[in-house]
Amino acid sequence: MWFRPPCSPKGLPLDTPPEPPAPPRRGTPRRVTTYGAAAVVAAAVSLGVTGLMNATRDDRTVTVTERVADPLPPASTTPADDASAASDGEATGPLAPGAAPAGPALTAGEIYRKYQLSIVRVESGSATTSGRLGTGFVIDGAGHILTNAHVIIAGSKTATIRLSDGSEHKATVLGRDEDIDLAVLRAPDLPASSVPVPLGSVRTLRVGDPLVAIGNPLGFDLTVTSGIVSALKRPIESPNQCPVQNVVQTDAAINQGNSGGPLFDGHGRVIGINSQIATENGGNVGIGLAVPIDIVKPVAQSIIQTGTAQHARLGILGRGITPEIASANGLKDRKGVMIVESQGGGAAAKAGLRGATSGTGENETPKGGDVITAIDGRPVEDMPDVSLAVNSNRPGAVLRVTVLRGGQTTTVPVTLQNRQGPCNP
Repeated sequence: MWFRPPCSPKGLPLDTPPEPPAPPRRGTPRRVTTYGAAAVVAAAVSLGVTGLMNATRDDRTVTVTERVADPLPPASTTPADDASAASDGEATGPLAPGAAPAGPALTAGEIYRKYQLSIVRVESGSATTSGRLGTGFVIDGAGHILTNAHVIIAGSKTATIRLSDGSEHKATVLGRDEDIDLAVLRAPDLPASSVPVPLGSVRTLRVGDPLVAIGNPLGFDLTVTSGIVSALKRPIESPNQCPVQNVVQTDAAINQGNSGGPLFDGHGRVIGINSQIATENGGNVGIGLAVPIDIVKPVAQSIIQTGTAQHARLGILGRGITPEIASANGLKDRKGVMIVESQGGGAAAKAGLRGATSGTGENETPKGGDVITAIDGRPVEDMPDVSLAVNSNRPGAVLRVTVLRGGQTTTVPVTLQNRQGPCNP
């Protein structure tokens, strides 16, 4: 079922937040959720890497932004995955592949104090023009800021950035990518104290690991919440109905206004952008969903460098090895992804990767296709693993794809293409 915004304050599911201390605020944050096409899907479908599985819908996820209201008083300002070798298509600089070094474990308070001037309130439009409010974070010394696409009104050229010290800055909108719900801004006049936040990787996470979210829920600036990794490899749909894989699920409280904000691991590295919540009442019920930073990095880099979003494409239809597929292909105790179709003209087909010779229908058991067992030396167990490997890179990057073919293992270099057209091939 699709949710609709409440018609009147009487119908709002959340309690009215308490009045903050003096000075009195000039307005009450409006709890209006952006209800987009944000359904959870169980199909393993990546951007240019499609898994053939039975899809089910759970239309209970919503994006978490809100309309701009008069601001609250500023909040108190009380004070490792190995990097891949760079190739032509990969990002460089702060958005390079791999994760920042782990460093020591940090408390939520330590993360807040270290990056409070790097996490910003983002306003697009105004309260009288269906404006939006969300969160963003600084990623480099040039003033580049990441947030969600749904925080920025389509067609907007600028947005207003507010720091925890109360200062406001105009930011240029460099680009929006609705496929992964990403917007990149630039505010070149940020103070030196707005240090770049380190970017991590979802590959370093395990279920149960601690997480920290910082954002502006319901207009309450720089609110810190904490929780754990509730689940990994969740699939969602972006607001324009594009599938997004490897999403991090957390029980850290996330509400309207948290959109675009960072989700930190226990070492103070951003591992995702808070984008959606699963809810039946419009508010937080302990299921927050963050787009993995791994797939954000290359798209953000392409926007910064070219002004347009680019997405890597492998060009296969694949299925994880099930007991039925293993039995039909003599793959006892093997894990990986069988290539059902190597799409004509695609990167995989050009590299010589082969699809199944029979059983390619949706409800059939494929036989005879190459089985991807590793990419760049990392084991592959399912389609989300393939999706993460592909979408963590830019078009032009070369992946070393290890496949099992006819009982023999071989590694094939594959040059990723730039996806053309819609997200669903």
